[in-house]
Amino acid sequence: MNLIENLNTILWALFGALTVVEALLRVVPGLRMNPIVKGLMETLDSFWIAMAVALSLKAVWVQPFTIPSGSMEDTLEVGDYILVKKYEYGYSFLNKTSRFLEFHKPQRGDVMVFVFPEDHSKDFIKRCVGMPGDIIEYKNKNLYVNGVEQKEPYAAHKYPDIEPRDGSLGTQFLADAPDPGGSRDNFGPVAVPPGHYFMMGDNRDNSMDSRYWGAVDERLIKGQAWFIYWHSVGFADFAALAALAVAAFTLAALVWALAAKRSTSPAEAVDSRAKADLLKNHLWTIAVCCALAAGIIGVTGVQNFKDNCQALQQRMFRVIR
Repeated sequence: MNLIENLNTILWALFGALTVVEALLRVVPGLRMNPIVKGLMETLDSFWIAMAVALSLKAVWVQPFTIPSGSMEDTLEVGDYILVKKYEYGYSFLNKTSRFLEFHKPQRGDVMVFVFPEDHSKDFIKRCVGMPGDIIEYKNKNLYVNGVEQKEPYAAHKYPDIEPRDGSLGTQFLADAPDPGGSRDNFGPVAVPPGHYFMMGDNRDNSMDSRYWGAVDERLIKGQAWFIYWHSVGFADFAALAALAVAAFTLAALVWALAAKRSTSPAEAVDSRAKADLLKNHLWTIAVCCALAAGIIGVTGVQNFKDNCQALQQRMFRVIR
């Protein structure tokens, strides 16, 4: 199970479980007299409030998503973890009502997350290339909007061959596509219906998008892709990075502690022993973390670790454009 993709379900399940536990603790009078239960209730109150705030922010502000396919390469790569601004285009209640509280309308060129029109249990991410009323045509890998060829520096073409309209290169469009006689590289012209947006992946030769299943109803839009906050590096490399981070944090804490003023205790020997214990404990933690990281890197390979760290450095906190 992908944690990020199922985060909404997990958070709501935990929130529901906490709510049930809190309700049970509060409706049984005898339990409130127990000091242990009283302390537990205070802790649960804190968790419940924190989760209520987190779910509220996630519902109306930002939401994390992960990129499962290469349809948006090279803008977004498989394994990128992104944040989506849900407030940008306003809200639609249960994807059935007209949008309200809109900051602005979607614009041509925006990267958006939306509910897949043919399966509402899935979310897709594509780039908006057509507004309501636009005439979309795709000729020999070139996009035309209202008869004007578009300059698209983000568009990638992985396969140089041009596929004719008869689909003889093997990627014939679906029978119920908006342009059944079209192909991957030749499509349209078609008009974008009112209240709909035409979506295409940046990886034009490997994207299941509006060329196949039509324009997206504005009620299905979840929000605008904002920035990449993490890139998957695999569990082993993540564990190595975590161990190195703990070692660095411990070293910084040790330096700060040794640089601090000495204790005001009159017993100089006690102060020295305390510093010696502090030094020993911190050095032991640093040594264990470094040994763990070295062991993991030795197994996975130094070059592999360097490549993953480089990819992480290049993609983290990158604004999506």
